[in-house]
Amino acid sequence: MMIEVNDFLDLCKSRTNTQSDSNLARKVGITRAALSAYRKGASFPSDGNMVKLAKRAKLDVGECLLLLNVWRSESAARKIYKGVLVRLYPGSGFL
Repeated sequence: MMIEVNDFLDLCKSRTNTQSDSNLARKVGITRAALSAYRKGASFPSDGNMVKLAKRAKLDVGECLLLLNVWRSESAARKIYKGVLVRLYPGSGFL
């Protein structure tokens, strides 16, 4: 089962030793409102914000960007991005 946005944000909090979404947003340099919108499913991180989250959490940026594209894509494109993620990162903890 693939990691979803809330699980990814929790992972980022854990890897940055952060207790709250507000503190994670501050550490990463994004607004609390943006992070809240990600949590609620109202939007997905921009590419730039995903890079910030990945770097701050010391995660592979390329893997995180592919994961982002899996989340925000529909049907056929979603399957393609997921396949690329699997091929490039076969041991991914995101899958």
